[in-house]
Amino acid sequence: MTPTYRLELEHQRILDLLTVLDCLAERIRNGERPLEQLAETLVLLQGFADVAHHGKEELHLFPALNRAGLPREGGPVAVMLLEHDAGRGDLDKMAAGLGELRRGVSSGAARLVEAAAEYSQLLRAHIAKENQVLFPIVCRLLPPDAGATLEPHYDAVDDETIGPGGYARVLARIDALVEAVVGAATPAPR
Repeated sequence: MTPTYRLELEHQRILDLLTVLDCLAERIRNGERPLEQLAETLVLLQGFADVAHHGKEELHLFPALNRAGLPREGGPVAVMLLEHDAGRGDLDKMAAGLGELRRGVSSGAARLVEAAAEYSQLLRAHIAKENQVLFPIVCRLLPPDAGATLEPHYDAVDDETIGPGGYARVLARIDALVEAVVGAATPAPR
């Protein structure tokens, strides 16, 4: 197993969440208020995509790359870290917009929709860069057994951030949200 295998699978699940976010933002733009589904989506994006997934990269994959000779500053890792931070800013903006909508402040809709579009665009491009640029570098620089070495660390991040046994529950929540928002007629690709 490559050191990026699990991260690539998680990328697909994050893309599923971005599809949900895009659909919900469109519904908000059209005057609907699917606030509970949006709140669930933001919880999953923050907890799964940012804290757990980006945590694996920041705490374990990127340091392994650094030890293998790829600098943290001025290269692809630096770009990924900047984009992680930008995504966190967009998540904060969406949460603020959701809070405004829950308090009846109608301008929260525009704030939320704009931040959702920025975040979706950012993360889709970010995932493409990781899959097409960074992960091939990882597979060239790290030894063949790096996947087996990193996997227990990835598990530890999940246990710490999602909770023991929580990974499967999070994936099930994502599936349920995709089905509820996007529809069973459009299955999430794997």
